[in-house]
Amino acid sequence: MRYFSVIFIIMIVLFAGLCAGQSSEPAAVTTLKITSIQPAHDIYAIAGLEYPQAWGDNAKFTVEVNGKPVRARKVSGGFSGGRNMADLMFFPRRAGKQAVTVKMTVNSRTAVAKSVFEWKQVPLIAVMDHPGDREIVSGKGKQLAVAIVNVTDIRISFNGKDMYGRSTGSDVQARIIDPAWRQGKNTLTVSGNKPDGGLIVKNFTFFYLGEDGVLPLGETVMFYYGKEGSKSGPFYNVRADGDVLAPLRDARTPVLSMDSDGWLVQDAALAKEFRAQKPGPATIKVFIKPHFLEEMKLDRELAITVVQP
Repeated sequence: MRYFSVIFIIMIVLFAGLCAGQSSEPAAVTTLKITSIQPAHDIYAIAGLEYPQAWGDNAKFTVEVNGKPVRARKVSGGFSGGRNMADLMFFPRRAGKQAVTVKMTVNSRTAVAKSVFEWKQVPLIAVMDHPGDREIVSGKGKQLAVAIVNVTDIRISFNGKDMYGRSTGSDVQARIIDPAWRQGKNTLTVSGNKPDGGLIVKNFTFFYLGEDGVLPLGETVMFYYGKEGSKSGPFYNVRADGDVLAPLRDARTPVLSMDSDGWLVQDAALAKEFRAQKPGPATIKVFIKPHFLEEMKLDRELAITVVQP
């Protein structure tokens, strides 16, 4: 009798373990499903999607927010456990509770998923492709493009002089301006009204060296020399000959740019901070190793003359 009791207990334990193992398996995906909606770069939303792997991986998606079509793009994807996964980025447009509808077409099959999410409008003002923090500008003065999102009544000034600029873009507005660069420090100020009615003001500073490469004594500047790469490269080495420029620190700063389809993308700009500590000529040299299998080589040079202001 004791023998049968032991066998019975073992069978119960095995059955409980089997049930526990089955319950840990993810539920089967039978149709398109929105699993999450999260912010990206503060201004876009990303919808996480799942659908059966058997449907294939060449799906096309469209997105509606509150019944109106919005631009969307697939930013990542994959598969696991019999399901395909995709992240879809879109622009919600306004604050508050939003109803999103994702439609998918794949291999003559159409599926629809709906969800509701709460969205907060975040104001954004940024100079595209430029950190704008005591940034060295050399050669002939360049145009600047200012990205503006969720900000109204825009006001732009350069060195205190009002500018309007040429407006482009759709979801993300871009103002293209032609600054009147002056040798030395230049300040770009962009302001406007936030969605909550408050004021947002952004100041960006640049040190324009002019065609002679002149930098006033005592100034501290940031020399931006490239964008962060992958583990394979590129790798940089930046130095200044002599003791006219004193190297202070290395910096890594987020910088936004707009791709050919009008979407903002974020990279990390690499910089080295220098202080003009004595009058005289100096040369900043940038060495680059494009790939870890390649040799380090001289990429470019910047000649600077530090002068007494």
